[in-house]
Amino acid sequence: MNYKFSHIGIPTTEEKNWDGFYEPGKIHFTDFSKDEFGIEWVKCDADSPMPAMFQNVAHVAYLVDNIEDALKGKEILVDTFSPGEGVRVAFIVHNGSPIEFMEITEL
Repeated sequence: MNYKFSHIGIPTTEEKNWDGFYEPGKIHFTDFSKDEFGIEWVKCDADSPMPAMFQNVAHVAYLVDNIEDALKGKEILVDTFSPGEGVRVAFIVHNGSPIEFMEITEL
């Protein structure tokens, strides 16, 4: 499995100029591709169903070719979901920290 570094996601309670909102998870996020250091800021609403680890601990994200293969044998924190067209993500727990896998298909 090849893991290509994508970005770092940092939870915050501050308001930012949000680029998106994922309604089912009640997650506000910035576009890491617009940030000079590849940072995605993430803020969950108070009633977000996302796990505490996701809401409070920074994550590192990797691009993968096949998300199902990447998840095999891993401790899943957040099962696969699609925050936007052509994008599937999932989170695992690795050594006590969240890791994001992203599978992006060409539209």
